[in-house]
Amino acid sequence: MNKSPLSGWNLPFKILSLFVFLFSVSACYLGEERESKPKKLTVPPLEQLATSLSESGLYFQPQRLVVLTFLDHEGKKSPYGEILAEKLTTELVKKNRFQILDRLANQKVLNEAGLGLDIPTDTATLRKIGDVLKLDVIITGIVTPYQDGVFVNTRLIEIKSGLILKADEVYVRIDG
Repeated sequence: MNKSPLSGWNLPFKILSLFVFLFSVSACYLGEERESKPKKLTVPPLEQLATSLSESGLYFQPQRLVVLTFLDHEGKKSPYGEILAEKLTTELVKKNRFQILDRLANQKVLNEAGLGLDIPTDTATLRKIGDVLKLDVIITGIVTPYQDGVFVNTRLIEIKSGLILKADEVYVRIDG
């Protein structure tokens, strides 16, 4: 009598064994799938601003620009204004969308014309800066302290019309 060692098992036990085996195999597979999901990358805030400001618009193709020193909400130079403007300038250059003028190199030219990158600006002053540096657009910014960082609110302004072509805001954490 050639009986298989499993022939004495009853049918429900065989089904239960098969179910346990399939469940353990699928649990291993699901565990691997969960671990292989890519982690969401966070974009640094000033890079995020540069990307937003560099997106092509439907009605304008600006060529030359400079980033003014960011001011506080009262129109005075912010303690973080120069460094944030410099960092945004660097991020904009990386986007390769505009012809970006160097802030430091053009400060002397503006000073000779009685202007500067860190003065409060109205439409007439923006036009003067634009004429001296032969700009199409200019980026201004307002820095507002909040908790352990600052909100940086930027505007891409067309020199000739004074219209805001694009605006965006990010929160930058300041480590103290």
